[in-house]
Amino acid sequence: MRDRELVACAAGIIAAKKGEAIVVVDLADVSMPASFFVIAEADNPVHAKALVTALREQLPENPLHSEGLTERKWIVLDYGDVVVHIFDREARAFYDLDSLWADHIVDLPASVS
Repeated sequence: MRDRELVACAAGIIAAKKGEAIVVVDLADVSMPASFFVIAEADNPVHAKALVTALREQLPENPLHSEGLTERKWIVLDYGDVVVHIFDREARAFYDLDSLWADHIVDLPASVS
């Protein structure tokens, strides 16, 4: 699956499970090991787990690596060129990746909006 298709699919899964404040960051022109970040937040740890479970069950690829599944404050699912970040609200505000990469945020695919 191509990167943009994986991004659209991941964002769509998160939206369908009521993930909030979904943002896509295009890092293709930045010296980063990933081409895209998909950033979203969950209401609580149970919701975060539900989002991750849905991504693992519905995406056609398995993550190469994952972190944060125990704490569920900041969960990272690394699919190579696409990295999905699921935050609780407090952690998202603290780490503020949205502001860090504000000039690289792109519109969500139309199928997700």
